[in-house]
Amino acid sequence: MENIALNNIPQEPGVYFFKDKKDIVLYIGKAKNLQKRVAQYFAAGSVWKQDMMQKAEKVDFIVVQNESEALYLEDNLIKQHLPEYNNLLKADNSYTYLKITKHEYPEIYLTRKKIPDGSTYIGPKHNTQELKKLLQYLRQILQRRGCKNIQFKQKKLCSDYYFGLCKGRCALADLGSYQPITAAIASFFKGNTKPIEQEIRQKMKNAIDQQHFERAGKLRDILLSLQAFTEQQTAVIASPITGHILEIREIGERRVYVVLYLYQGKVIDVIRQKINKSDYDKESLLANLSATYNSFTPLDDHYVALTKKLKKAEAEEINKFLQRCFESFVVSTSFEKENLLNDLLSTLQTRYQFENFPYRMELLDISHLSGGRASGGISCLLGGIPYFKGYRRYKISSKVKQQDDYAALKEVLIRRFLSDKEATLPDIFILDGGKGQLHVIKELLEEEPAFQEIFDKVVFVGLGKGAARKTTNIGKQKFGEDITEKIYSFDASLKIKEIKIIYDDADKLLIKLRNEAHRFANAYRQKQMSKEWK
Repeated sequence: MENIALNNIPQEPGVYFFKDKKDIVLYIGKAKNLQKRVAQYFAAGSVWKQDMMQKAEKVDFIVVQNESEALYLEDNLIKQHLPEYNNLLKADNSYTYLKITKHEYPEIYLTRKKIPDGSTYIGPKHNTQELKKLLQYLRQILQRRGCKNIQFKQKKLCSDYYFGLCKGRCALADLGSYQPITAAIASFFKGNTKPIEQEIRQKMKNAIDQQHFERAGKLRDILLSLQAFTEQQTAVIASPITGHILEIREIGERRVYVVLYLYQGKVIDVIRQKINKSDYDKESLLANLSATYNSFTPLDDHYVALTKKLKKAEAEEINKFLQRCFESFVVSTSFEKENLLNDLLSTLQTRYQFENFPYRMELLDISHLSGGRASGGISCLLGGIPYFKGYRRYKISSKVKQQDDYAALKEVLIRRFLSDKEATLPDIFILDGGKGQLHVIKELLEEEPAFQEIFDKVVFVGLGKGAARKTTNIGKQKFGEDITEKIYSFDASLKIKEIKIIYDDADKLLIKLRNEAHRFANAYRQKQMSKEWK
């Protein structure tokens, strides 16, 4: 699992699944950027993440159009699959539900606990503060009761009635006028927003006709807030259809099928599977799936079991979503074979003749302003992925002369490798610089006998800046000037050799590591300077 090809995961919004070796879903999450989010799981995290990653064998994902679709699809998939580690997180009551009590004049409120008391629960939802605002808006529009007076023994109207927030059930309203309010709110949170939006527009028109422009403005703001919320529940397929849709494709020696379960146009679940062609012919596979779900009938390139016929525009929407499902699934299944990051690291080892496989790489950058105090920053990649627990900051002592990069470098190297003998050693340690920085390593070998043991275990190299660090400066160099960055390393006799980098995907790992060290060191230096200025 640790060699997963993260570069194959798109940097797009979507939902991701961690699965074990039996293809059981362990955890489902959503992301604005799938690649970045999945990468975070490979850095040491909380106990449940570490435990889950030990069981996980692969990652699957579904790409959607925006974060809101990802949020809605995540909720549906969690409820469908009940993953082990999502259930652990639910134990901390992190989800919010809309509760409608079982009463002829029901209460409607938010809760984090689901209990079998006959109430209706809608959710889970995530943004509790937003839900509270929406309930307040809906109360203003629909005049829902907000009191705890269940028996209505007190036949006296409260202030809510006079402020227009309640129809006064305790004294005036009858059951027939209250039930539609409850139904409208429940329908709204399930995705049917048109009736309430139409009512608000009608109230706005009435207010404008009566020249109550301030009230019309407030109603407009409420309408915009409700529309912003409903975008979170926008159907991934914008057609009010319910049922299953199946498509089977042949990819190489495999058959891949996708089953979508839709409710009122919203994707409730996505089932995707690959099988060997030799296991099932297409007809047998269709028969098995029809027995599992519903009897499918052919429609163009796929099969459907729906409550209504599809129009041409609806079929096009479904085809687009199915295409995204297939594309992401084909990429995700390649994780088991390709291990792209592992290949990139192997390329680095071969290209630069590293004695160690570069699984853990660290890069040290010394940062300072003219006349300012220096600081050191170490960034770390573990398996090609940022490992933030391996990052280190060093405040250079006042004994080091200003602008003496080599002395600052020597101090940090001693503190990193000799002061903490229990610290995990990197496979490759990169110095931001060229031959001069590697000469500091030679000096340490002469001055610090204990450093020889470190040198025997760790490969030390320099990443030379060249005449111009940024590749955007290529083409602007003076005649005959070599601006190519280089890797400097020792040969067996401690002579320094150099190899030009070529800026392919493998070398970009080194550039990424250096940029992270720059950012980290500069942030620490600025923090120290701000303290001195105060």
